[in-house]
Amino acid sequence: MALKPFYFVSLLTTLLLLSACAQDIEPVADNESAATQAQTSSQTNTPSPPKTISTANAIAKLDRVITNTLSNKDLPNFSQYKDVKQKKHAFFNFLRPLAEQANIQVLRLREELSHIDPQRITKQQATRLKRLARIYKIKTHDSAEQLGLLLRKIQIIPEALVLAQAANESAWGTSRFAVEGNNLFGQWCFKAGCGLVPNGRPAGEKYEVRLFKTPQDSVSAYVRNLNSHGGYINLRKIRECLLTSDQTITGRALASGLLHYSSRGVAYINEIRQLIRVNRLETWDKSWWGEYRPEHSCYSLVQVPVPVIEPLAEVTQTASDSEAKTDTSDTTSQVK
Repeated sequence: MALKPFYFVSLLTTLLLLSACAQDIEPVADNESAATQAQTSSQTNTPSPPKTISTANAIAKLDRVITNTLSNKDLPNFSQYKDVKQKKHAFFNFLRPLAEQANIQVLRLREELSHIDPQRITKQQATRLKRLARIYKIKTHDSAEQLGLLLRKIQIIPEALVLAQAANESAWGTSRFAVEGNNLFGQWCFKAGCGLVPNGRPAGEKYEVRLFKTPQDSVSAYVRNLNSHGGYINLRKIRECLLTSDQTITGRALASGLLHYSSRGVAYINEIRQLIRVNRLETWDKSWWGEYRPEHSCYSLVQVPVPVIEPLAEVTQTASDSEAKTDTSDTTSQVK
């Protein structure tokens, strides 16, 4: 995954800091050589040579710096933008590095799992797999099966889909849940006090809209949600089919797997695709295989039900209906 300009600046800055810090680190030595070196140094007053930092260590430290930097980012005040184009530009520029970091976390986890030998799983690895299986809703207790299923589920989400859904669910970062809870995707939680209570929540319901410490936490949780929840199994099937066919994983294709993300169903899928197209979040193929090439191996997976248009009926709008329609800041998705 190519690093964006933001990361090049962070890379350069961090490597310079690491280089400077290396001058103050004493080299590691065994007891005998350390004693000899100390004696020689005291006699000659010659400073010890700086410890060389390996490339692997430098990259690991750089990755931690980037993660910590993004995790500490506050949500900007997008309401200050009166020009729509400026607001969109600012929103996407803020979200892109967060989306990239969430996918980097996914790839890092896949790398960890790829080094586990299913025939020689250690006790520590088995414990790790058990924990991940619980997070990703895998029911088997066999370590080898857990490993295989985790590698099938844990995969990147295209940036275009992340940006489009965040824009839709958070009203371009201005919704109540985004501003007060850093929740950019309308994700729910089900314990009292775990989040914000929607104003229009039906009587008897206990769900809340989850609170996140940072916007990065929200993006990472969203990616994990799509990779684990049973409601998005078709999204994962589409992605797996594209990977098997050695084709690009696009937001347009994966959007077909969001039928259960919102009560709006097919209309919601069309909204997300429209956001991707209008804002040019990815290359838009006018003769997309999902519509024009039934022979494509993934064609059937991206087909969504045709919405049934009910005949118009005369209705009387109540005061509560009017209030619900105008309170768009609390709009959330059904399956989170």
